[in-house]
Amino acid sequence: MGPAQTSGQPVLLPAWTRLGTDIAAIILPAGATSARALSLRAGEGPAFSPLSQLPLDEGGALLLARVAPDQTLSLQLADDAWLPLGAPGPLALLAAAAARPRFLALLASKAAGPLRAGADAALARDLAALAEGGIQPAPDTLRPLVGLGLGRLLWKLDSGGWLVTAQGLARVAEPDGGLAPLPPNAAGALLLRAEGAALRLPSGFAPPPNLVELARQTAPAPRALLRQALLALRRHTAEPWCADQLRNAQVLAMAPTRSSAEPSNAVAAAIDRAISDHEGGVFLVGWLHDPLRLTRGMTLRGPFGGTPIAPQSLFRVSRPDVVKRFEQAAFGATDPRPGFVTHLPNVGPGPVAQWRLELALGSGEAIELVAGPALIPAAQAREAVLRGVNPLDVGPALLDRCLAPAAARLHRAAAAEPLGTEVVRIGRAVAKPSVSLVIPLYRNLRFIRHQVAAFARDPMLREAEIIYVLDSPEQRAEADHLLRGICGLAGLPVTLVLHGRNAGYATACNSGAAEATAPMLLMLNSDVVPDRPGWLAPMLARLAADKRLGCVGPKLMFDDGSLQHAGLYFARGPGDDWFNCHYFKGFPRHYPAATRAREVPGVTGAAMLMPRAAWDEVGGFSAEYIVGDYEDSDLCLRLRQAGFAILYEPAAELFHFERQSIAQHGGYAGTVAAAYNRRLHHRRWASTIATLMEDFPRMGETHAAA
Repeated sequence: MGPAQTSGQPVLLPAWTRLGTDIAAIILPAGATSARALSLRAGEGPAFSPLSQLPLDEGGALLLARVAPDQTLSLQLADDAWLPLGAPGPLALLAAAAARPRFLALLASKAAGPLRAGADAALARDLAALAEGGIQPAPDTLRPLVGLGLGRLLWKLDSGGWLVTAQGLARVAEPDGGLAPLPPNAAGALLLRAEGAALRLPSGFAPPPNLVELARQTAPAPRALLRQALLALRRHTAEPWCADQLRNAQVLAMAPTRSSAEPSNAVAAAIDRAISDHEGGVFLVGWLHDPLRLTRGMTLRGPFGGTPIAPQSLFRVSRPDVVKRFEQAAFGATDPRPGFVTHLPNVGPGPVAQWRLELALGSGEAIELVAGPALIPAAQAREAVLRGVNPLDVGPALLDRCLAPAAARLHRAAAAEPLGTEVVRIGRAVAKPSVSLVIPLYRNLRFIRHQVAAFARDPMLREAEIIYVLDSPEQRAEADHLLRGICGLAGLPVTLVLHGRNAGYATACNSGAAEATAPMLLMLNSDVVPDRPGWLAPMLARLAADKRLGCVGPKLMFDDGSLQHAGLYFARGPGDDWFNCHYFKGFPRHYPAATRAREVPGVTGAAMLMPRAAWDEVGGFSAEYIVGDYEDSDLCLRLRQAGFAILYEPAAELFHFERQSIAQHGGYAGTVAAAYNRRLHHRRWASTIATLMEDFPRMGETHAAA
């Protein structure tokens, strides 16, 4: 590097070389213009700043930038003049810097970090060439100890750094407990340690035991190595390879369930369920019989350590089976509410396939209980949470602090699974339908014949688009065969949307709406059958006449002709929550107040007609409710929030054979799903509903007015 003249002052000229495929390394000598004031230009392109810089001896700096292999490079001097740097020099220009401790590791971190060149094999070769001559043999203690599958190993290390392989660079984190996971190509690779050493990793070793093999052994040494390996992996659990290894090791070497359940024991207990909530927490259900009050605490233990369970986080619940079992126990009968349930939202990294519960006694002794599988599909886990407590034990605190948080996490996990939608067209589609009927199906198919027969008798329905959405995939063949036969006889074209898994009412309706092509959408339950032709016309007429309307609902009747729905309103229930109610439910079909069209707080999702534009504006049904319930009132409240009004139209009359499908859903019937949905709805809309109901009468007030 020699001096040049600019503005009468000598300036030391920089040199540069290429690293890897497209990294320019510019050596700025001491005394040159400050690196902060420098800009670069590749060819005739715009000026840009270096992506990174490293300090050199005697005040110099190494500037790093991305430059295409065939481009020239210019440097902007202090007086804004551009100085061409000429052809790149040899890699040996960096030899002096490479001899400094920590330089190569720091260069690797900049190249893989700001310059995003970690996968550049040419860069890896250049770093290895710069390290040549300073590479030290690895000590005997540096070796692989645990196999992780797919060639990845846990190595015994005492510090991190950068791994230089033929494929590129890989970050080696500081080891936890002396172990760190390295990729499959680590054997024989170069390790650039953070403190400056360059080591050649050994190769040609015998394959070490994997996690499953360690987990199946009972000797102290392999058990200790397993614990060390799990601690080393805990920071990597968000990475798929680590999650897979941990899950496999635990599931394939699962310990038998263990409880202390004999009536002759002074302390008896069991964990009925310990379920991962798929977001780092666990839902725990169990019971405790301790008439002498010997227990002093509980700790939930997993592969990464223990989590003390605070007494205030436990909800005690009834367990008639436990009470009966211990009513004649040697040390006395159990508490009236021996059951307990809790949700621990943050128990550390996962996945955890099996939990242990440790009961600490006042004497210092401990009782260990082993739970069953914690990793079960999210939808089944959600059902287990909602079924884990007797509904009579569920109050607002238990719901809000325990059941709802766990169920909400599992519901999100279930909703994130691929839906696997498929669309089947039956018959020739209507060219320009005025309305699209979206009809979700779950288990109950017996009303389809009656529904399609009623549609076939109605001339207006022959110009409509009819979309069935099957949310019970196990019935695919049955539903397809049934619709082809019935619709073929009736001469009605239909679309069948098939879900690959059960996703719930809201998602089924949203899937159908996504296929709809008409400017009007009618959400219709599969157990709703028109009383006579012509019912759709007055509803469409209302929407055409009043653009303020976002939704119209019809009169719905039970099979005996009494009223099931004449508009939806809200009323306070137990616990002061808002409940959904139907005007004049059970009243005679022709009850005078139910024969008048009027604006109402909402209408039921069993039959609701709305402009497609209004549906799109509010985003359709909310899928945050579990299985089905309260999505309809939630939609109505969002329509109102958007400035729309909602109307009840009594001239449209249909029969509704209420709750024929949802009663067959294992995730709803016998669970607290209804309470969960109501509580979610209440928390979301309580103040809005309170204000809204000041302007609308309750049923009794309307009755009195009539």
